[in-house]
Amino acid sequence: MNQSADLHNEALLSAYNAAFSDLGLRFRWSQATLDFFDDVSNETARITAYIERFQSHLLNAYDADFLAQLIFDRKNLFYRGSVAQ
Repeated sequence: MNQSADLHNEALLSAYNAAFSDLGLRFRWSQATLDFFDDVSNETARITAYIERFQSHLLNAYDADFLAQLIFDRKNLFYRGSVAQ
């Protein structure tokens, strides 16, 4: 991975983890998580796949697509804020 990709992934992980924390979700992603779901075509599908595989208890209270979109939108807010700095 090149330096530009490393910086992008660091910003992406930071934004995801800030979104999880902001939403009161007690999990964190690492580079290994991004790598594990690398073959999933888009971000909301990646979030949905993660929830279904590792956080399925959340599906007792939330629709997977709703939760994935909520996380995605919140992640984008944090990501845009980090890139703008």
